[in-house]
Amino acid sequence: MGAHKLTTDSIATPAAVQARAWRDGLVAYPGTVAFLLLMAIAVPFLGAFWVRTFTAMLIIAIGAWGVAILQARLGLVSLAGIAMIGLGGWIALRLNHATGLPFEVVLILTAAITAMVALVLGLPALRHRGLLYSLLTLMFAAAFHVIVSSVGFPDGGSGFWGRVTGSTQRMLMPRPAIAQGHLAYFFYVLVVVALCFAFSQVMLRSRLGRAWAMIRISDSVAQSCGIRVGWARAKAFALAGGLAGVAGCLWAGSVGQLDGRSFDPLQSLLLFGLVVVAGPWSMIGALLAGFLYRVFPAILDSLGVTGHVATMIFGAALIHAIVTAPRGIAGQLEDLFAAISRRLDTERKRQ
Repeated sequence: MGAHKLTTDSIATPAAVQARAWRDGLVAYPGTVAFLLLMAIAVPFLGAFWVRTFTAMLIIAIGAWGVAILQARLGLVSLAGIAMIGLGGWIALRLNHATGLPFEVVLILTAAITAMVALVLGLPALRHRGLLYSLLTLMFAAAFHVIVSSVGFPDGGSGFWGRVTGSTQRMLMPRPAIAQGHLAYFFYVLVVVALCFAFSQVMLRSRLGRAWAMIRISDSVAQSCGIRVGWARAKAFALAGGLAGVAGCLWAGSVGQLDGRSFDPLQSLLLFGLVVVAGPWSMIGALLAGFLYRVFPAILDSLGVTGHVATMIFGAALIHAIVTAPRGIAGQLEDLFAAISRRLDTERKRQ
């Protein structure tokens, strides 16, 4: 009793899951590239406010992609997406103020350190799946919010916390030397997003990505195939943490300093919900999640609509995604374009 029951469907599932991973990833490449190119062309014609807003959207999309990888590829629910981004921002600020290293070096170190923290956070869940990891991440999000709300983010002081005292002037984290202006920084972030997506896709196409596909089906099935489940999960935690670290460093560089009020645990819950709504199986879904998280509320605000309306819309969209569209908006768009392509092929053959 309780053993995994192997049926014809379950035996065929690994190939089906891998095929879906290729379809939602490889087929989504043109859409993702088109999305990024459209932003690169259109955003420069917008005002400074919208340039900053779309920059924030791209930053959130990096963290959302880490949450999406855990959810779609391994079936793990991370409820600390925004908190991990905040941790990356804290590490980036502390490293920058303490060492004065170039932005790119701080970015890489932040990603590595945040990846290690994410790995440590996920250690208790290496042999388990489901509720335990969700609770661990939610508790981390709550604890992080309490700490940064009471202590604050590093601002150039000494000691572990890096806080200034007395009349000492607070320091801001400088942007990269090649991206000082708002528009230049937007393009800088755009390039980093493309690199993060490309790196993660290499991982998903590798043997490790195939192991994750098996683990999502069942731990017992993966183990029967010789996969070290704990080790594979650990690498997924590290990848998601590294992406969050990159996002946190970019966020800190964007505004110069961070505020603990931005990292309420409810924001992490909101990000996960938006990842589900947008579609966790593809990079387009991560970009859409960033759009819904940052740009959509800004559009409503510019129209004079209260932010509570956005929350209501997101709640209804989440219910719709869970009930009728498990692959989210991105999956529905991909199905639509695939249907149009098949229709065009059929018409072409008839001619």
